[in-house]
Amino acid sequence: MAHATPSKSDGSRLYAPCVVCHQPNAWGSTDGVIPNLAGQRKRYLERQLTVFRSGARDDTAMQIVAVHSTFRDPRNIVAVANYLSGLDANPSPVNGSGDHLRVGQELYAHICAACHGDGGQGRPGNRAPRIGGQHYPYLRRQIEQAVDSHKEVAPPEMASALRSMRSPEKDALADYISRLGSADALLESNRLDGAATYPSPQSHEANW
Repeated sequence: MAHATPSKSDGSRLYAPCVVCHQPNAWGSTDGVIPNLAGQRKRYLERQLTVFRSGARDDTAMQIVAVHSTFRDPRNIVAVANYLSGLDANPSPVNGSGDHLRVGQELYAHICAACHGDGGQGRPGNRAPRIGGQHYPYLRRQIEQAVDSHKEVAPPEMASALRSMRSPEKDALADYISRLGSADALLESNRLDGAATYPSPQSHEANW
């Protein structure tokens, strides 16, 4: 017997346990620590629920949700991912200081754009997530964790490039990404002294 395709209402119902942290509109926390999920790439969301379930990606709260028996059924993972990907993204993400955005722009062009797109929109044909307009505090934390604790899910080329960056450059990169989609992303022209130049990685299917 063929199984019914999960509906939007199924996805909304399955998202209910996530509301406590990610908010009813899936825009994340007001301090920017918990990410916006609304408008995220469907395949990325599916992948993340899977890696949280497996323990490859470590976060206590997310693992409690992901290991629930509900998500043993892959159709439920698809349903909640479909629901979240169809929501409107947070129009006012938390940004950083606004310093050195030109550095962030340059770093993004060399390290991130090949997989995540020029506007940080992600790629529909692979698992590269939408990162443009994501909260700065969350992005800044993920830059560190992609290098340290997400070795199993972060592409090695990305982890290598991020590992060689100084802390102020990581700040600038996360801040720039958080502003993608707004005019602010291109306004700042100041540079960090001695800012490094990074080679462009090959486009690859991102897992983080």
